[in-house]
Amino acid sequence: MPSPMIHLLVAYEINPKAPDLFWVGNFAPDYTNDRKLKDEIHFRNAANRLEALRQLRKKIGNNNPFELGWLLHLFVDTCWDEEMIPTFQHKYNKNSIIQDWFIKYREETALASFYLYHHMDWAPQIWTEILNTNLFTITTELPITQCEAEWYRDRLYKRHSESNINSASQEYNEEKLLDFSQRTAQKYMEFL
Repeated sequence: MPSPMIHLLVAYEINPKAPDLFWVGNFAPDYTNDRKLKDEIHFRNAANRLEALRQLRKKIGNNNPFELGWLLHLFVDTCWDEEMIPTFQHKYNKNSIIQDWFIKYREETALASFYLYHHMDWAPQIWTEILNTNLFTITTELPITQCEAEWYRDRLYKRHSESNINSASQEYNEEKLLDFSQRTAQKYMEFL
């Protein structure tokens, strides 16, 4: 799965004038550290993730920006998991020095997220909207409470705002991330 700012990068590609709850919905599915619940939320255990996403699409409200953001998050994860993770995993599994590719992967996606936070000209405005969002207006049957969404939003903001402005990923540079976001946004529009 990609980092929060990669999710927001795709979301911005789709709708730069989206409502605040849409932005929050784009990172909300990652609120839990419970691996089993996270896999269920992301349909990683589904026989066909895209079909599970289609079924979710039928259930959510077209006028509910939080749920639409949640759906986009899951779609982006599906694309990322199919395209970006295998390449990274293959590269680092060949290297006997790094035994656990996942630790290195999480470091690189975090650095990419911090880079985007500090270098995308739209990021300050979007984060202002996110921070000013009244999360108690969230209405959803999705497996998250308003308190969990608030805790996660505040945690993400703290991590990003306190990160080094010079953060940069060796694996996921701006060009690669912009290319992924544009292609994924196009796939998402076709999916809808």
